Amino acid sequence: MSNLDQKIENAANKIEAAANEAWEKRSFRIVSKSISAAAEIGLMIGAAHLSEKGYKSTATCLFALGATGLICDLIFNRK
Repeated sequence: MSNLDQKIENAANKIEAAANEAWEKRSFRIVSKSISAAAEIGLMIGAAHLSEKGYKSTATCLFALGATGLICDLIFNRK
């Protein structure tokens, strides 16, 4: 492995370790899940505004993405 590959691998390992350590903290999980839910609700609100302006197909796609993300968060992220 080249020197650059080794440096990239070391950096990735450090990032992964930090992410795993942070995920063990309840406050970090709550904040990250809240940000995710806010983004998905924002997509759905944005879809409503686009629908009012006449962009029906784009609004439908945006709403579907937001709703799908929110449902997946509620179903799969129980911890």
